[in-house]
Parts: sequence; structure tokens; C-alpha cells
Amino acid sequence: MNADEIHESELTISDEESRAAMRAFLQRSEVRLSTIHRVAQALLGGSALILLLPLFLRDAFPKMMTVLISAYDAGQSTVAVAAIGLAATLVILLPVPAIYLLVGDLLGFYFTSNTFGAHPTGPHAPHRVIFNPRFIIPGLGFNNDELSPKTRELLSEGRDDEWTRGLLVPRSTDDDGWRDRFDTRTFEVWGVVAGEGAAGDTERVRQAFRLAGLNRDRTLARDVARTEALIARHVLAIRTVVLRYSKALLLLIATTVVTLAASGLVDQAVREDPTNGKFHDGFPYRYMFLVALAYAIWAPLAARSVTYPLRVIQRRTPGVGEHSDVYLDKHTTQFESASIFITLIVLLASSGAMIFSGAKADHAGGIAIGIALTVATFAAWLLALNDFRATPRDVFNAVRLLLRGHDAPAPSPTLTTVRDRAAGSPNNPVSGVH
Repeated sequence: MNADEIHESELTISDEESRAAMRAFLQRSEVRLSTIHRVAQALLGGSALILLLPLFLRDAFPKMMTVLISAYDAGQSTVAVAAIGLAATLVILLPVPAIYLLVGDLLGFYFTSNTFGAHPTGPHAPHRVIFNPRFIIPGLGFNNDELSPKTRELLSEGRDDEWTRGLLVPRSTDDDGWRDRFDTRTFEVWGVVAGEGAAGDTERVRQAFRLAGLNRDRTLARDVARTEALIARHVLAIRTVVLRYSKALLLLIATTVVTLAASGLVDQAVREDPTNGKFHDGFPYRYMFLVALAYAIWAPLAARSVTYPLRVIQRRTPGVGEHSDVYLDKHTTQFESASIFITLIVLLASSGAMIFSGAKADHAGGIAIGIALTVATFAAWLLALNDFRATPRDVFNAVRLLLRGHDAPAPSPTLTTVRDRAAGSPNNPVSGVH
């Protein structure tokens, strides 16, 4: 039962009991926030997996350039060279946006816009709130409705104490220009004009609290309401961060293994080349075949890596629906949908290069082996996508929105139609439309 569904006659709790319950709730909230931040801190440390990138990128680019340049200089097929170059580029670079998105999610978790208690920005833009980033947890201020007249006076005296102010504003006016710089900052951000010298310190303290996200209308009830919203935001953000981290880690592992395998094949070709890697006759087709095969194998591995976290979650929580249901939430599956599109391109490019190289290396036998391995890798890719229910339109929108830096889903025209239909029917409110 919701709180607004309880009749006032059933509410037997006194105001003082309610306030005590609010204080207890705020204490529990601190524990909850602390727990969530410890999880985020572990992920922040774990995001150092970006340090693994140079370990395989150091050799990946030079080795693959050896293949491409030697094949091009020897006049080998441009189509095959372009196909294997495209596959190698996408394989190597896909983990990079995954890590960038992870870092972006972490920044979104730890920071927000400084809008609590923010006022209009001034005469030039009176209806716009200025973006000013701050830490997600705002400054802590004592609630105004928890003060008696005597304690209010004592608190005011404490806030006016020069040692207290000195924590935010230099005590001495010989501040090496600090006041001027701070006043310029708040003036340019919010249009606030503080008095010159020590006369403006009260306003500077107020603006320092404002930069810390401490709003003026502090009451116990408002503190509880804002804490509810703060915890909800944390839970939503940490959900995205953990999923993104899991996908990025698994994708990086698959990419590292395949890239090291491809680099090892190029090294072996260099050792066997009589010209010590100059490849005057072009890069050997049998090794080009194997390199293309390595990238073809990457496609099902990467596809399974980005879809694995949600599969495991659904498997560990039986009786809550099917795994395919998760694709109704396009925000949750945006990155994996875009990644699946990339794996398909890599699979097509590497398969084409593999069949062509097999034909050049062993004619009919090479073509047969290339086609057989292509069929096998495509079957493995489709098997990895079991229960993948994103439509081609969903995949296209996921890629398009990621390139534009937007989260999925795209605005739905169907939703607009349903809203318009519901607005014209007084017995069918929008909130009740399913």
C-alpha cells in the first residue's frame, strides 16, 4: 500500500515519532550510500584495466601493418588487404569505446550538475540554470527546523566565527588575490556580486556552500526526500557501471587473446621469410588465412562476451522471466547491440579474406577449407547470440546513438501516438495506458 492510499484516520504516529523515524532513515541512508560508494571505488580501481591496452596494442598495430604494407607493395589483392585491415582495426579498437563509456559512467556516478538551490543566472538568461559540475553527494548542512530560537542563535554565532569562516575564505585580506579570483568565478557562473575585501566574506561563504551543493531550504522532511532521490540515482548509476565494467572486461580479454594469436602468426611468418620479414613476394597466403581465421573466431567470442553478463544474471535469478525480455530495455542493451553489429562486420570481412587467402594458398582445397571454417564461425556466432532479440532497427539505433553520444532508446513515435489517443479519452489516462 502506498503512503497516499492510507487514510489520515489510520495514521497514529505523532509528529515527534515521525521526526525520529526520519532521523533513523537518514542514518540508514548513510550506510547504504557508503556501501554503494565502496562498490564504485572497487570498480574505479578495476578500471585500471585500461593499462592492459598497451600490452597488446604495442605489437598489434606494427604486426598488422607488416601484413598490410607487404601485401600492398607486392600487388596482392586490394580487396583481401582491405578486408583483413578492416577486421583488424575493428577488433583492436572496439575495447577502446567500451572503456571510454565505462569512464563516462563512472563520472556520471560521481558527479552531477550543481542545481540544488540554484537560482536564475542573471538578466541575460533569467530562465536558464547554469551547468556547474559537483560531487554527487552534496555538502551537509543542519536542518533549519531542528533548531530552537536559542540554538539557532548559537549556530549563527558559530558560523560567524572567524576560524570557521577561515576554512572557506582566507582570514587575512592579504590572500594573494584569492578573493578577486573567487568573486570573478561566482560572478561569471551565477552573476553574484560580492563586496570588496572582508566586507564580502559572508557572501563568499554562502557561495562556497552553494558550490558544494548545499541548498538553503533545509528541513528534515526535505532532507529525507532528497536522500531518497539520491539513493535512487546511485542505484541506477551503479547498475549501469557494473554491467558496463563486466562487458568491457570480458571483451578486453577476448580481444587480447585473439590479438596475441594474430601477432604470433605474423611473427612466425617473419621468421620463416628468407628476406627476414621484407616479404618481397607478398605476405604468405597461408599465414594471411590463419590471421583472418583468428579474427573470424573473435566475432563469436566478442558476441558472447558482451551478452554474457545479462545471461548470467537471468540464469542466477530463475522464475523472473526470459532472457530475451531484457531487450525491451534498450538502454541496458545499447552497447551490446552496437557491439554485435561490429562483430558481424568483422566476421564478414575476415571470412572473405579467409576464403580468398585459402584459394590463393591451395586453390580448390583452400576454398573448401575456407568455406567450411566460415560456416563454422558463423554457426558459432549465431549460437553465441542465442536469445538475442534486438531487431536490426534496434541495432542501427544503438550504433547511431552511441556515435552521437546519446543513450538509447530513441524517442518512440508509437508512444506519441498512444499519448495523443489517451489525451483524447477522459476515461483512459496516460498513466494507465499499457
